[in-house]
Amino acid sequence: MSETFDVSVDVNHRRCIVGDEPMIFHCHHYNVSLQRALLDASYVDFRPVLVGAAASVAHAQLARVFSQQSVAAPRARARIASDLYRWAGFGTASFDGIGAEGGTIRTPNSHYALGWKSRFGASSEPVCFFATGWIAGAMAAIFDRPAGSYSVRHDECCAAGASECAFVVTLGPATSESYAAAGVGALSNHVPRPIPETPVDYDGILAAVSGMPLVGDAEGNIPAFGVYLTRQYANYYNRVSFEFLRSLETSYGEEGRAAAEAVLVEAGRVCAFNTFGGIMTSTEWDALIRPALKTDEDWVHGMVAVANALGWGRWQVTSVSADEAEFVIHDDYESVGYLASYGRATHPISYLARGGVEGLMTLVYLARIVDRPTLDTAFYEATFRASARFEATSLASRAMGDEITAFRVSRRG
Repeated sequence: MSETFDVSVDVNHRRCIVGDEPMIFHCHHYNVSLQRALLDASYVDFRPVLVGAAASVAHAQLARVFSQQSVAAPRARARIASDLYRWAGFGTASFDGIGAEGGTIRTPNSHYALGWKSRFGASSEPVCFFATGWIAGAMAAIFDRPAGSYSVRHDECCAAGASECAFVVTLGPATSESYAAAGVGALSNHVPRPIPETPVDYDGILAAVSGMPLVGDAEGNIPAFGVYLTRQYANYYNRVSFEFLRSLETSYGEEGRAAAEAVLVEAGRVCAFNTFGGIMTSTEWDALIRPALKTDEDWVHGMVAVANALGWGRWQVTSVSADEAEFVIHDDYESVGYLASYGRATHPISYLARGGVEGLMTLVYLARIVDRPTLDTAFYEATFRASARFEATSLASRAMGDEITAFRVSRRG
């Protein structure tokens, strides 16, 4: 909990909610890899989408938080905004000295800059598009103005060699895209499915991981499981992913959709490799979970149990072997967000989940995560580009109107 804003935990739906915005854990590898993939693969300038999506969720959330807390004074609102930004693991952002007309925010701590340098090295240009948009949205909420009232310029970035990231805020129309708030979305009154017998204590793991102090430190970092975590906005991930999908589909039809899907599923595999892999080789895993694991199948169950604490929905593995598994997800955040923003889908859209289940099975049965391999780029390429692989087939899609989202993951080669 925070002293300046309320955090609501919906255990049944596996949700963490702040100001009507579902917040989910993802690590720096996924955050910067997804951003880079969207920028590299898009045939139009995707920066306004990245900035606009961040501005939209920040404005919607903070306006709601300020209303819930009955906070009207800009200085008090600015303190809440800074606290929330740090708590979520985005770094630090102080609004001291910033007025209603704008000003400059400088910080040596920016998650995307840190993550970019850690994963890719130096960048030729600033990379903090999320922070740029978030600050614009926060400013509008702090000074009680409509969304899109501020523009932010980000010319200095730690990832591009600067000593600090600088964000120059100006009162005036934003040049980024603007989106309606999706909120929590419609959640189901679901009944969990039966799962195979396992010594893995799902409820105990959920309670243990949920009880860990996974909040930003003084520098706004959440170092855990060998990665830097964020409590990022589910609706931010959904917006940038689905706008990318819609853009390529509109421009190039079925070929564009296939290309976008390949990018988004690959980002899910990267997430699984780094986040799941980091968790399963961490001291926290060794202390809390590994002692109960007897078989490879137990490792799959153990990681699914942890996934339930990430805010991604209720995950279950209903059957699992070295050759095949079936995964059921109740209220997966991609489907819930898609339905809230775009209506019913005509095809499965849970790309993070698909890449995630493929990645999990690959880690356990092909990468032999039990032997604690070095999880670097070379190992990723060797493992995920090999002829032996796992492929997921969609069995059901909540976004298409089904009760659940489900995948069958089968070994090939």
